[in-house]
Amino acid sequence: MHGRADLLRSLLAFIASDAERRGQEPRVIFLGDIVDRGPNSRGAMDLVASTLKRWPASRLLLGNHDDYFLRSVSEDIPDARVLEVWLNNGGVDTLTSYEPFGDLEDARMTVRTDFDDHLDLIRSASLIETDGPFAFVHAGIDPAKPVDAQDRNDCLTIRRGFLDHTGPLSHRIVHGHSITGSKLPEVAGNRIAIDTGAYGTGRLTALIIDPATDALEFACTVQSGDRIAVQAVSPMLLPDADVAPVHPRLP
Repeated sequence: MHGRADLLRSLLAFIASDAERRGQEPRVIFLGDIVDRGPNSRGAMDLVASTLKRWPASRLLLGNHDDYFLRSVSEDIPDARVLEVWLNNGGVDTLTSYEPFGDLEDARMTVRTDFDDHLDLIRSASLIETDGPFAFVHAGIDPAKPVDAQDRNDCLTIRRGFLDHTGPLSHRIVHGHSITGSKLPEVAGNRIAIDTGAYGTGRLTALIIDPATDALEFACTVQSGDRIAVQAVSPMLLPDADVAPVHPRLP
């Protein structure tokens, strides 16, 4: 998501409409990286917070950028390395969305005092959530470890050893973090990747799982100037994909 509150607002409106059509309250699982890079991290955090209240079964998963934000802002004396990495990778954009960014300490204090509810939301975020045959995580998992015994850093940042892993896992892993090469959602035999580079492409993707059948559909924002639409999209099937999603049929 990376600060694209405009895309998230449109996608959540679509989810609400689609849920009404299906006659089911949705469970929205945010895969993390709510903040940084895009222009409105504060607005994106507000939308996540309101969604969790509206649909209480929903969950926020921790992303590495959310973690950098929390550590850089909430600690009295933040780790200098973490702070540098954060500011160089979208942190300035995040602070600017909370307060016109001038003095770093003033901006940090503004977030701590006026938006501690946002920090609490990140503090309470999950590392991994399971639901039936699916496991949801920001970056991925270490295939050598059980889903319930994952290393925190792997959940937030793993690529090598996960993205190139072939063969079955205990769950089908739904993840973000690594922008897909096709800029489309990608389906493999053991994972589903839905990071389509929203902050740069305007394409924020949702995976919709039918709870009765586990059928998969995908919806994606499409931006043209100031206009944002949401449409069904067909995923890229990777060579080891063993189950094809249903043909897109979303309105």
